[in-house]
Amino acid sequence: MLGSGMLGTAFPVSEVDAVIRRTLRAALALGILAVGAGVALGQVLVGPGVIIGLGLSIFNNRMFQLSAARFTTEEGKVVRKPFASSVAVRLGVCTAVALILTWLVPPLGWGVIGGLAAYQMLLLINSLGALVAWQRREAGRDA
Repeated sequence: MLGSGMLGTAFPVSEVDAVIRRTLRAALALGILAVGAGVALGQVLVGPGVIIGLGLSIFNNRMFQLSAARFTTEEGKVVRKPFASSVAVRLGVCTAVALILTWLVPPLGWGVIGGLAAYQMLLLINSLGALVAWQRREAGRDA
């Protein structure tokens, strides 16, 4: 569990902000590459689909942050029911957009699905990298 292990301190919010900034930059680069690759491969709608998927993911991530702040008490407890409802609605909207577009305009819809998945992968990679770097810094201080 973060913050209660041998390191004794919680992962700083400034690190979370840095992870989000790095993920946004990587998503922008990926969107540009996807458009270029789609054009080069003759699938011009896949690139815009990836951009839509990345945009939905960025919007979802921002709304998650706002919901977490809104549904957390001063004592640090999350009010679960409204928080879970807001998560379900956002994920439902993202899923509906992806599935409807996949049904109506398959290359665009598959691009959206790819963009949604790619953002999550970028966020995971950036988060793990920041966590490992932070743990190494903290372990060096304890030594």
